[in-house]
Formats: sequence, C-alpha cells, structure tokens
Amino acid sequence: MHVQSEGVPFIVEELARTHREAGTLQQVDGEWRLGRNAAKLVPSAVRTLIDRRAARLPPGTRAVLGDAAILGRSFSLRDLRAIRERIGPGELAGAGAPAPEPSVAVSDRVDSLADDLGPAVGAGLLLPQAQGEPADYTFTHEQVRQFAASQLSAARRRQVHAAVVDLLLDGGDPAPAGLPMLAQHALAAGDTARAARFSIEAATAALASNAPEEALRLVEQALPVVSSPTDRRVLLATRDDAFAVLRRTSERLDGLTELAALAEAMRDPRAELDVQLRRASALRISHDEDAAAELARRVRGRAADRGDAAMELRAILELGQALLRSPIGESFGGSAVETDLAGADEAFRRAIELAEQLGDDHSLAAALREVGTIDFAKGREWFSIEVLAGRANEFLAVLASGASVEEMILASPVGPLFVELGQFLDRALAIFERLGDRTGVMSTVIAMAYAQYGPVMHFTSSARHLEEIRRVTSRLSELVTESERARLDLQMLFGVHVYSRAKVVPDSALSRGEEAYRSAKLLGDRSTEFLAAGGVAMTLLELGDFEGAGRWLGLAAAAASTAPSRTRSYQLETWRGMARAAAGDAEGMRHHLERAVVLATESGRASGRCEALARQAIEAARLVAASPERGAPDPALVELVERSAAQVKELLPLLPGHAPWGAQADAALATIALRRGDMESAAMSGGAAFQTLQAALHEDVSLEIVIPAARAVLAGAPPEMQAFVRGYLQETLARIAQGTADEQIRVKWLTGPVGRELAELAGAMDAPATVADESAPATPVAVPGRPALDDAERRLLQLLTQGRTNAEIATELDAPADEVVQRLARLLARLGTTSRSEATSLAFRGLAAVGSG
Repeated sequence: MHVQSEGVPFIVEELARTHREAGTLQQVDGEWRLGRNAAKLVPSAVRTLIDRRAARLPPGTRAVLGDAAILGRSFSLRDLRAIRERIGPGELAGAGAPAPEPSVAVSDRVDSLADDLGPAVGAGLLLPQAQGEPADYTFTHEQVRQFAASQLSAARRRQVHAAVVDLLLDGGDPAPAGLPMLAQHALAAGDTARAARFSIEAATAALASNAPEEALRLVEQALPVVSSPTDRRVLLATRDDAFAVLRRTSERLDGLTELAALAEAMRDPRAELDVQLRRASALRISHDEDAAAELARRVRGRAADRGDAAMELRAILELGQALLRSPIGESFGGSAVETDLAGADEAFRRAIELAEQLGDDHSLAAALREVGTIDFAKGREWFSIEVLAGRANEFLAVLASGASVEEMILASPVGPLFVELGQFLDRALAIFERLGDRTGVMSTVIAMAYAQYGPVMHFTSSARHLEEIRRVTSRLSELVTESERARLDLQMLFGVHVYSRAKVVPDSALSRGEEAYRSAKLLGDRSTEFLAAGGVAMTLLELGDFEGAGRWLGLAAAAASTAPSRTRSYQLETWRGMARAAAGDAEGMRHHLERAVVLATESGRASGRCEALARQAIEAARLVAASPERGAPDPALVELVERSAAQVKELLPLLPGHAPWGAQADAALATIALRRGDMESAAMSGGAAFQTLQAALHEDVSLEIVIPAARAVLAGAPPEMQAFVRGYLQETLARIAQGTADEQIRVKWLTGPVGRELAELAGAMDAPATVADESAPATPVAVPGRPALDDAERRLLQLLTQGRTNAEIATELDAPADEVVQRLARLLARLGTTSRSEATSLAFRGLAAVGSG
C-alpha cells in the first residue's frame, strides 16, 4: 500500500478504506497481506480527484498526455515527438476523430508538445524536470499516469506500444537492461513473436544477474501469449530455475508438472529426463534427499543406457549432492553419520571421468572440489572413531609434546587422504581461475582454508582460525567486485559467529555476531540480520546479561517485521521463550514456546514440531532444576516436560538423520527424575543423552544437553561412567577457556549461569580427567617437562579457573594487587604459557597441577 500510494496520506487513507470494503486486506498466519490483484484497485475518491483535474484539460493535451503515459512515469519530449511522428496524432477513447495536431514545422514540434503539456503541469498532473536531466517531465503519481493511459483507445495504445518497440530497436540489438521494457511493450502491442523472444532473453538475463523475482515476473507476463511449444518449454524451464534460486519448492514442484506434460506432448525423451532431474533438485532442496537420490539414480541409469554422457553427468552431480546433503560448492565435509560419504565419493569421482571426456571444465572443477571435501570428511571420521575409542588424550599428548597438527595427521593412517584432498583442491582452483568463475574460486579457496585450519579448529575449538580463513579470502580482492566482497565478508562473519556459538567461544560469538548484524543491515540482508541479532541475544543469555539479550531480541524482531515469515516468527518465539526461561519466568516461557509449537505444527513438517517440543521440554526442565530444593517442583512444569519429551520420542522414529532432539528430551527427563530423587532413572536418561550425542558424532558442544545430563550421571551412575563424564566436562571447559581470548568475556562467562555450573560439575582443577579406558586405572594425563606446583601456586591456578579478576584474587588471598600480578607472571612462566586462558586450559586438562612442590 505504501508503494502504491507513494506515501501520499490522502491516497493511503483511501486505499485502506477501499481494501477493507473490498475484502482484499486479510490476516494470514498472523501477517496482514493484500489480495493477489489488490495493486490494480484504485479507490473511487482517487479516480474522481484525477478525473476532475483532467476534465479541465484541452483535448489535444489529453491526447498527448495519453501517448506520454505509455512511454513511462518519466519521459522526454524527444521520444514523445519520435513516437507521434511514426504513428500520427493521438485518438482519445470514445472520440470520433483524431485529436487536433498543431500545424507547425517538425523542427518546432518539441516546443509545440511542451505547449500542449503546459495545462497538465498547471493542473498538477505533471512535474517539469530540470534542464539537462534525461527526462523532461514526470507524472506526479503513478495513478495519474495510469489514468492518462486509460484515456486512449485500445487501438491507439497498441500503436504507441509498437512504436516504442521500433524506437528501442533503431539502434541495433538491445542491451540486456532494456530487454524487460521491450518485452513489456511488445506484449502490450500484441506482437507475440517478439514478445516471446524478448521475454525469454530478459528472463535469462535477469537470472544471470541474480534477479529471480524479475525473471518470474517476465515469465508470467509472457506465458499467456506464447503458443510455440519450444518457447513455452524455455519459459517454464526459466521459471523453474527462478523458483530454485528462491527455494520456493512447492511452487516449483507444481510448475514441473506442467513442464513434464509439455515434454511428454513433445515426445522428447531428453526433455523428460531434464524434468526428472529438476524434480530431484526440488526434492533435495526441500530436504527429501532420499527421494532425490533415488530419482537421480534412475535418470543416471537411463542416460547411461542411451549413451547420453552429458545427461548422465548432470544426474551424477545431482546424485552426489543428494547423498552429501549439500549443494555443490557449499559442502565442507559432512558428517559420516548424516551423509553417504562412500556413495557421494563414487558419484563425484565418476563425474570427474565424464567431465574430462566431455571437456566440461566447469563440472570437472566442481566435482574435484567436492571429492576434496569428502576426503576431509573421511579423515575427520577416522579421528572421531579414535576419540570414541578413548584415544583423544593420546592426540592431545602428542600435540602437547610439541608436534604440529599437520605432522600428527600426516603420520596417521589418513595422511594420504589429506595429501590427495590438497591436490584435488589445487586443481579445482586452477580450473575455476582459468574460467573466470569467481564463485567457484571463492568456494574452493574457503574449502582449502578449512582443510588447512579445520583440524586445528577441531582439536582446539578455536574460532580464531576461522578468522584466518577470512583473511585468506580477502587476499583475492582482485577477483571480485566490491559488492561481492562485502557479501562474502558478511557470509564469513556470520559463519564465524555460528561456529563460535556452536563451539562456545563467547567473545568471538559476540563480536562477530554484532559485526554481521551491522553488515547485513547495510546490505539489506534481512535473513542474516535477523539470525545474527538472535545469536547475539542467546550468547548474552549465557553470560547472564538478560537486559542486553532483550535489547538484541528487539533488534531481531525489528528485522523480522521487515520481511515476515512463519519460520522467522517461530524462531523469534523460541528465542523469547528461552530468554524468559533463563530469567526464571515460567509463565512467559510457556506462552512463547507453546506459540512456537503451534507455528511449527502449522508448517506441516514433523521435524519442525519435534524441534519445538524438544526445546519446550529442555527449557521447562531448566526451570524445574532452578526451583527451590525444598518442596515439590511446579507440577504443571513437570507435566509439560514429560508430555513434550514423550511426543518427541514418538516423532523421532519418523525422521531421518541424527538430530539432537532426542538427546534434549532425555536430558530434560533426567532433570525431572533427579529432582524426584530417582537416581537410577536420572542416570539412565542422562547416559542415554550422552550416548545419542556420541552416536551422532555431533561436534557442537551442546551444553544445554551436556550439563543436565552430566548432573544426572554424576548423581547416580557407576563410577566408570562418572569418570568418563567428568573427564569430558573438564576437556570441554578447558577448550572453552582456551578458545576465549578476551579476558573480560572469559571471566564473565565462567562466572555466568552456564560457565559456573559447568565448572562446578567438572570438579576442582586438582582432580584431573582420567584416561577413558575402563580396563586401566584412572590416572592423570601427565606431560613430560611440566613442573609440579606448590600449594600456593595451585591455589592461584584454581582461582584463575574460577574466572577471578586480579582484584578478586588479591582480595581472596589477602595480598596486594601488585604482588598478585607478579605471582601470576611467575606462574605463567613456570607453566610455559603466554596467557591466563592457556594456563586455565592446562589446569582443566590435568596437564599443569600434577603434583605438589
């Protein structure tokens, strides 16, 4: 309505009244929307106002004004004169004879037209532009232009549109930017042949310029008038490509039905295979990867039987994406549990062979990159299995002895995989650079950087290495435009934020989240703006800053309001529910999370409902755990936990993959059992949560699951299970402490609601983690050359692990602040560390305080 009214208060008011009376203003899914054809509705009061002003104009002025309206909102007298010279004077609708044309020489025609338009300027229907501007006049409002055009007869309008097409083509082949205008005028002129050609070319150019909405508009306006089967097929395929870019899967699948019928009617087997691959792509984007893979396999077989290597290559590339569950260029090595690495590896290696045979360099480079990332995933899978087998401390000891991560990897059985992935990525990069494919170059460079820094990140959980990836990509500034560079930097900023949230690196999560929010706001990326604001809010909750979290949730809500959707409404309600739970507001938590469950249910996806119910269970359990120990917990909250967890358990067997929702439900049930004093049930549910996380090989820290599950295990599980969990907690805490470089944020997190509880469960730093081998006695992990500390140094190190500041340590030890600074410096030197966070990490790992002096 704002666009249609152009902000004019009178028209806004009249539009609102007219839409209300016509029933075209409706509330759908909590959002106010206008009907499909609402933009064509003009209030009678607005029409009457324009009609009264136009009625006072001379017939000649009204005729010239009508011709000018066909040219556009703004127009030049030179173009208007050229049009009228081609087709003669204008004719008004309902008029019996042509409107009078001034009897003047051609050289004076421009001045004559200006005289004719003078009354329209005086009536407030036209605005003259400054001398030197491309246009001489502009209609004061779009409604005025439309009214002026409606005064021409239908025949005259077609004549003017046809003349505009001829005028635009006088200079030769049109520029891509002018194709949409040509298509529009050709359609209005009834020139279906040229309209089809211009529409196809314009829609293709729009897609190439990353303007899918414009491509859809052009296709929809051309389809009703295009009759050639070949042209219709091209238009429908272009529409499908636009839907794919916009990820509008349901509309895409509906449209493919029409394209499939057309391909069948044309009796073109290759077109039928093309439609099936497009349908596989749509299914994959909608996360039905299994169905997509099966369809791609069938097309692959049929194409191979026909000897159609190009179609087989397309099918194999689609199959590889479905098996890897990631689009080409966006994979960085999926989880072996979630994806079919072996199947994807076979598919992409076959794609390399076919692409080399066909000379398809772009597909070759894409397949090489994907195989490289699969090699990385295979290597990571091997290390994950080793960690599950209890050999994590062996790797840490190797690193602590001075070996680099690269040396350790190359000496392992998966060393050859890492050598091969480097070769494949180098080759892919060379091809992309030769082709001038900037997107491929960036995607490969990021994959190379991740392959270089990824192992270090997995062993140290350091988000600082993602900053190295940002620096690597910034060195390629000559390959991208300024806008592309800004979008890439935004993606990397947000990627660092997401990674830091998952690995619990609070200083990086905050700083990069705030930067991503500001950058997204400047670039108009509402989705990233919304998600970054919400991520910052959730990080502040972990620090105990409820006021700051509320402020950032307000920013997220503002971003969501500019581009509302059901998904954003669901996410916002979830965040608000988590914030109310963290603040101890049970009623507010229930209100928001129950609303989130409703929104997820209305979406029709079982996975969304399962996620919402699991969140409801874990947050309600948080409030049960925080309630006073004396007296029974709120029975309504207990019932909510048990009911939500039971529904999660019912839904999980219906869902593919290894989502963490089952572990969340088990952790919530463990909290309830522990509160009731049922230690055995609590330990079983807590152990089940840990087993689920381990079986899925999830790399996120998932403290919302780990803390309540660990609390239950440590309360009633067998000693060996308790030892394993305590060691896991100490290792987790050490990584968080070491990865957080900002001292103030580190202290704030360790003393906040999450860090404080994690530290308490992990135990004192002088009770180090034990080797996770049930057949061996529990022994601390010792590193040769580490000094033994005396009691005073151990006490000082313990205060560091609690996140105390220098002033707080001085108060605790009753010592002057200067002396504390000196003692800390001596302690760091004794440990061979350069920062308080490194010393804290050593303490939690049991690598520092291994004895008494």
